[in-house]
Amino acid sequence: MQEWCYEYLVTGNIKRDGVHDTEISPLIKMIEDSSDLSNFTKEILDCGYTGPINTDHKESILRALALHITTKCIPMLQQLRVGLEIYDLIKVMQKKPQECHDLFVIGYDEKVDSHYILSHLAPEMSPIGSIKQVKESKIMEFFQDFLLELEDTQPEDAAAGENLSVPKIMQWMTGQAHRHLLVSEREKFNIVFKFDHCCLQHMPNHTVCYPIVSACTNTITFPVVHMVDYESFKTLMQTAVTYGASFDRV
Repeated sequence: MQEWCYEYLVTGNIKRDGVHDTEISPLIKMIEDSSDLSNFTKEILDCGYTGPINTDHKESILRALALHITTKCIPMLQQLRVGLEIYDLIKVMQKKPQECHDLFVIGYDEKVDSHYILSHLAPEMSPIGSIKQVKESKIMEFFQDFLLELEDTQPEDAAAGENLSVPKIMQWMTGQAHRHLLVSEREKFNIVFKFDHCCLQHMPNHTVCYPIVSACTNTITFPVVHMVDYESFKTLMQTAVTYGASFDRV
């Protein structure tokens, strides 16, 4: 659904900005770029325009064409609006137009970005001021830098699944690579961060640990001892995400 259609459903008013039609929109573009409108006389008249057809009246012609597009769709939108009113959904849309917008308007980008992940983190931190808390804060910073670096280096036209990306990190941690559609789901959604400071005590002879995820509970556990700087954090994260969530200790 186009933006102006959603505006009509919510308010009952016609918004002519951003109106698009597969047949008439190309005609509008040609008229905008043309200095001689005589070649488009038939098409313009077919859209209901009855005034002079020349460049002096180009704006009036363009407005008439845009009105013609909306006029074709209004009967269908009116029926849809009546149906929505039966279930009081129009009231919901009027009360929360932005939240409902993405359910109707074409082009909604449901791709996960770094902000979406970072805004839903729920770290289980040690007491403030402790040495453990300082290390945990560093890992939080490493994670943020890691996501931002992925966004900066990820080509926009890269094929899904070929390269490490922010949505792929999301899928690795939670089992899904898209945003939650419902606002209620977004409000409840958290990614729990845990920090393992004792892996060397549990297994003294191991040389490396990888982050461990539990997608069912949206939980990731970081091996603090093995993530002393950003490069070590980045290397372990890249390996863990690329080769799966089955890593423990080596």
